[in-house]
Amino acid sequence: MRSLPYLLLLSWLLAGTPAHAQQTQLDSLQKAYPFLRTSANHIENASIGLQRFYQRLRLPQQQPAALPGSRVSIVHLGDSHLQADDYSDRVRRELQRSYGNAGRGLVFPFEVARTNGSRTYRTARTSGTWRAKRLLVVQPDSTLPVGINGISLATADSGAAFTLRVPIRYWPSYQFNAVMLLRRPGPAAFDWQVLSERGRLLGTVPGAGHSVADTLPLDSLRTSLTLRTTRRRATQTSAVLYGLVLENGRPGVLYHAIGINGAQVHQYNRTPLFFEQLPLLHPDLFIISLGTNDAFIPGRFTPERFTGRLDTLISTLRQRCPEAEFLLCAPADSYRGRRYRNPDLGRLSAVLRTYAQAHDLAYWDFAAVQGGYGSMGQWRAAGLALNDFVHFTTAGYDVQGLLLYLAIQDGFSAFRTR
Repeated sequence: MRSLPYLLLLSWLLAGTPAHAQQTQLDSLQKAYPFLRTSANHIENASIGLQRFYQRLRLPQQQPAALPGSRVSIVHLGDSHLQADDYSDRVRRELQRSYGNAGRGLVFPFEVARTNGSRTYRTARTSGTWRAKRLLVVQPDSTLPVGINGISLATADSGAAFTLRVPIRYWPSYQFNAVMLLRRPGPAAFDWQVLSERGRLLGTVPGAGHSVADTLPLDSLRTSLTLRTTRRRATQTSAVLYGLVLENGRPGVLYHAIGINGAQVHQYNRTPLFFEQLPLLHPDLFIISLGTNDAFIPGRFTPERFTGRLDTLISTLRQRCPEAEFLLCAPADSYRGRRYRNPDLGRLSAVLRTYAQAHDLAYWDFAAVQGGYGSMGQWRAAGLALNDFVHFTTAGYDVQGLLLYLAIQDGFSAFRTR
């Protein structure tokens, strides 16, 4: 993995400053990576599609955290590019630096589910047997339904536990003093105990009830906790966890990344609990970064079928979260079988642009900014992409996240001058 030039690192420190500084950052990126097309780094239809979102960005720093409107909630939905969270975390950090940090947001114990997760927090099983299910599984499972994260975790063991820790050395801004548990309630559900790093009980979330979400205030800002199931009655036999939300009680941005390796649009569409639970995050903006897997297999992609699946996704999200706005993102250029360029990605991006225009949604053509058709080879040569020519290195996702942030800022600058 190649280090980013010193000039580029310096320019990143200017995030959130006026438009000329944003242009300086783009110029630095263009100089470091000549194959980029930074002149294309704009959000199309932003003045219409992101009006309410940009208006909301003005509010958090002007209000105490306890007042309505002091939080701006963004839900970034995608696939493996988001499950690892390098891309989305760069956007999160830049937006929070500019508009306030309300917390780390939605998390999931991916390591307990035996898959990869974000570097901004770590989870580890300490006791009990856990099983997981992702939205890629075709057959529904009433014993382990898939919820808001696209993956769920279950145990039948009272006393099953796992730890969650934020590496404070690298991510000190993600300390939290409140945790929301998203779990399946009911008479058969275990209670959840929340314990400190040294095992002191901080609080208990009962299994009984009707609400999927319960927020537990903590006694101070913390970097770690343990969650443990416990049985008080013989009728309590299992627990299902959909996710956690980490907050710090401050005004600002909550940026929730939801991504599952290999996910396609239609797999989210067939996951009813995913849609039912999304309003719990009170989203102001959905960023949709899907399409890489929808167009990956030769001969499978058709514009008509993808349009129908996209419309189902957007329509259902709008029905559940009517106040939210949408930013559709073209998927990155990538190769098939590490050797063959994928022309279907361009056709899929055209569907996204046409749909955004027809429905007054915002659209970001990352593939064009990336360098256009076949540019993944140049990203790989520059140390920004992996050998599979589909995924990026940490440095590559960092560049992509900075570009999206700068595109959002570009639209916001235009909005503020109106």
